[in-house]
Amino acid sequence: MTKALGYQKEAFNIKEILEYFKASNYEDCRINAYPSFTKYDGLNRTPPSFLMIDIDLKDFTSKDKLDRALNRISKRIESKMHGHPTILWTGNGYPIYQPVSGFILEEEQVFAKFIDPNGKDLTSKFMQFAEEFLTNKKGDHQHRPSVHSCLVRIPGTINSKCGQTVRIIQRWDGQRPAIQYLLRYYRRWLIDERLEQSRYSKRVRPQTTNSTTIRWIEKLLQTPLDDYRKFVIWRILAPYLINIRKSSVDEAYDAIRNWLDECSQLRRLDFHSWTFILST
Repeated sequence: MTKALGYQKEAFNIKEILEYFKASNYEDCRINAYPSFTKYDGLNRTPPSFLMIDIDLKDFTSKDKLDRALNRISKRIESKMHGHPTILWTGNGYPIYQPVSGFILEEEQVFAKFIDPNGKDLTSKFMQFAEEFLTNKKGDHQHRPSVHSCLVRIPGTINSKCGQTVRIIQRWDGQRPAIQYLLRYYRRWLIDERLEQSRYSKRVRPQTTNSTTIRWIEKLLQTPLDDYRKFVIWRILAPYLINIRKSSVDEAYDAIRNWLDECSQLRRLDFHSWTFILST
């Protein structure tokens, strides 16, 4: 993915990748850490193999406080899972990349009961959990990594938001910690997520016009916004369309994409809609 493309494009060799990078003047060049095909027969077949954490300068009052947060996170990664990740500086934040050794969670009985046919796969949920857990929820709240959008920035390329070159601060040590270090925390996180979903369903039930629609969210889908678009998709539209309206993934994608098209008429989007919707 590059700034010029504006979406993920499958490439089959390094030469092809470099051609796309060059065509974009090396701006916003990223590669997905996961393969393009992750499911078979409707179920995830991709184990967790790469964790991605993002801490952003905008979430801190100074660069010094951002650096102290990075130091705490690095120590937590080392203490909780014996990791030593790659750390980049993009000009406005630190992406942290930790390869791991994992297995397909959906095949383990203790996790299989958390499979949601209409929701995210367990690998994507593990990535989300790991970012929250390893940062003590101090990561970028709008960062939602998944197997479809685990987009890794390339050192030496340009971050178009600030015009700075992406630099390596720390290199990965070549070791892949086992995800087993984190699994008991992950199982607890999944239980808490299910309880929160249950509480959310109870809160919204009195506002429903029937079993599959909520009046104020339906109105929101017809109302373009010039700000907080990512948050609205993540916390309201996507859960509503999938869990309440029972839309298919394609139907939910189309509804959100149409809403974003209207929003962009008020103020241009500062993110790639295709990638963000798939990661939600």
